[in-house]
Amino acid sequence: MFDNKTLAALLALASGHAAVAADPVTTGETVVVTATRSAIPLSRVLADVTVLGREEIEQSGSLTLPELLSRQPGVEAYSNGGEGKSSSLMLRGASAKQTVVLIDGMRIVSGSSGTTSLENLNLDAIERIEILRGPASSLYGADAIGGVVQIFTKRGSGTPALSANVGAGAEGKRVIGAGLFGKADRTAFNLAFNHNRTDGISARSNRLSTYNPDRDGYENTTYTASVQHELAAGHGLNLTAFQSESRSEYDQSSKKQDESKSRLGGQSLELKNRLGERWNSSLRYSYSTDKSLNFTNGNFSTASSYFETRQNEWQWQNDLNLDAAGQLALGLVNTEQHVLSSTAFSQTRRRVNAAFAGYQGEFGAHRLQGSVRHDDNSQFGGHTTGQIGYGFVPAAGWLLRVAYGTAFRAPTFNDLYWPDATYTGNPRLKPEEAHNRELALRWQQGGSKFQLTVFDNELDYLILALSSGIVNVDKARIIGQTLEVSTVLGGVNLAANITSQRARDEKTGNTLQYRSKLHGGITASVALDRTTLNAELRAAGKRPAKADNSEYLAGYGIVNLGADYQLDKQWTLNAKLSNVGDKRYQTVKDYNQPGRGWFVGVRYAQ
Repeated sequence: MFDNKTLAALLALASGHAAVAADPVTTGETVVVTATRSAIPLSRVLADVTVLGREEIEQSGSLTLPELLSRQPGVEAYSNGGEGKSSSLMLRGASAKQTVVLIDGMRIVSGSSGTTSLENLNLDAIERIEILRGPASSLYGADAIGGVVQIFTKRGSGTPALSANVGAGAEGKRVIGAGLFGKADRTAFNLAFNHNRTDGISARSNRLSTYNPDRDGYENTTYTASVQHELAAGHGLNLTAFQSESRSEYDQSSKKQDESKSRLGGQSLELKNRLGERWNSSLRYSYSTDKSLNFTNGNFSTASSYFETRQNEWQWQNDLNLDAAGQLALGLVNTEQHVLSSTAFSQTRRRVNAAFAGYQGEFGAHRLQGSVRHDDNSQFGGHTTGQIGYGFVPAAGWLLRVAYGTAFRAPTFNDLYWPDATYTGNPRLKPEEAHNRELALRWQQGGSKFQLTVFDNELDYLILALSSGIVNVDKARIIGQTLEVSTVLGGVNLAANITSQRARDEKTGNTLQYRSKLHGGITASVALDRTTLNAELRAAGKRPAKADNSEYLAGYGIVNLGADYQLDKQWTLNAKLSNVGDKRYQTVKDYNQPGRGWFVGVRYAQ
């Protein structure tokens, strides 16, 4: 379709224009970009979206990103043994491989496993999170069957200032961080680092032959940097970079220590242009990496396995204002992925060329949004996906919407080329396909909200590893309802969500592994002078630990408490008490979760 030379020429062309794109002007209402790839007020989005700002993240009582995400409607998270251990995310019952995770617009993913290492993304480095539920391949390409989680790191604004945080908690946890942010003349910037370390818990169950009673610690250091420079009126150049380095101990050997080291990183350069009064253009190049090494049986000089994914991506997007006819987004994407490994894959590279278009319009009480995208993958050819949504506003504060969309998941390098005899890759695999229908009713006024979403997602050509090899054999269907309510009573902010879902293998009738039929939570917070108190109940029903449903993990409910105390305008003291009832539970078979814990910290911001 196009190559890097073509995109370089487009960059030169865009640079030559005197007038350039400015960020959309907003009126103070929450704006979301993930739902349409363009800035749009949250109240006008025809999709199931949650936005979490920095204040909500700080007051959530969560210590890890998977823990924070698991509080959100329609989201389940599970981990192999506590903080820093391998963690996965499911949106509306779709697996981690069927969910896209973006960091500042960049996809950070392992091309071999097909998942993102959520456990290595430091909450203190995150400014904002947008969660888009439902099929989104028509906007973001492969793997967005369950939805998209987009993470935004911090940006600079205002007078240059310093920030810092320090804290300590249970299991030897200690954190420290510092940052410099602000705006000088036409340049906004943010530079920050965050360090987190814990002695951890024993990750594996004592029922296993490989049980090792030692603590499995974790250490992470994250660096972030961003610069936004206004070259001229309406002409902007943005640079973003982040790196996360982690070391995590785990139990594979019963008597000696095992350890993994990983590095996630990404850098992007984006040029924003206003090419006309109604034409905004954005051209971006990004490079991201996902690297991991494993050391087993006490041997830390030679890695037992090594995997690295390197990804180069160009994106060119044009937003056209059609006035009363609506808004149109048109874009081209070129992605090159390279996998390096201690495992000898027969193929190590793939390229994806894609073109997409998105539309949104409002006509009185009627709203319309849609998108279509074609991906040309060098491994399995072309794939086209689309989505259409209609909304009706019967009265102020109300929205009734209906939507239909398709999505797909590309086979991973493991799926296609893994050479081991016990798990042999299949280069003839087809992509998994999804067809999703949903209906929703929303009412929102002031601090109160009600939303009911009903979804029905049919999955075809599921990729499974059988004794005969890796094949497309299965079909699944996920039918569910998510209810969200929030209000303010007597000065107390109350919110609750519950998801009821039936995620089944259509061939066998079995419930899909690790999907609970019922999960949700309740949160409450109150501001008292300088103090903000918050409490949370999070619960999930039983779920199958094995694909054949021969064994189940018990349901659980845990309570978390937190408090923030404003010492003065610059200093804030925060305290958290997690799993107050010291509940013993597992989210993955034979892997422990932390018992009762605590954390005390202090934040400084000029």
